[in-house]
Amino acid sequence: MSERRSRQKSADAGRQRPVRGSKAPAPGARELVDAICGGISLGRSVRAMCAETGVSQRVLWNWLAGDAGLMRQYQRARELGVDAYAEEIIEISDDGSRDVSVDEKGREVTNREIIARSQLRIDARKWYAARLAPKKYGDRPSGARWDEGQEKPAVHSVEVAFVAPSGAGEEGMGRGSGVRDSPAGTA
Repeated sequence: MSERRSRQKSADAGRQRPVRGSKAPAPGARELVDAICGGISLGRSVRAMCAETGVSQRVLWNWLAGDAGLMRQYQRARELGVDAYAEEIIEISDDGSRDVSVDEKGREVTNREIIARSQLRIDARKWYAARLAPKKYGDRPSGARWDEGQEKPAVHSVEVAFVAPSGAGEEGMGRGSGVRDSPAGTA
């Protein structure tokens, strides 16, 4: 048993473990986080903003974990970024400038690839916005609307039971009860 533990320990010694705890941002880091959050609020990705500023994502996550103010700033930037995606959906759907082109014979030709790509861009942004802000951009049941403070509408069920007319006895509504059996719609 002890030999097994020592082998496990030696195997674990070679692996790097995730950094526990977090460090406060270094001097000058606030300006970098401001730049990163500024880009995120305009709809740019965290990855792109980290690459642009030269800050690794791991360092950014450590800074955010170590400072509640920076974390709030980042969360607000993410919320604004989702709104930027929603605005892009409208811009993409309104832009039809490349949907139709003129071929060498002078005929108008619909570019279905551009239209399909635009639809894909719209769908991707809708999906992403719904995942990041489900209360704001997620799917709701048709006709339902409720605010954060309100209770969701209750769901009711209705049971329908057929009752035999009085005096029909054991036979119910079968043959001999005065109800004629007929194909649907011909009664």
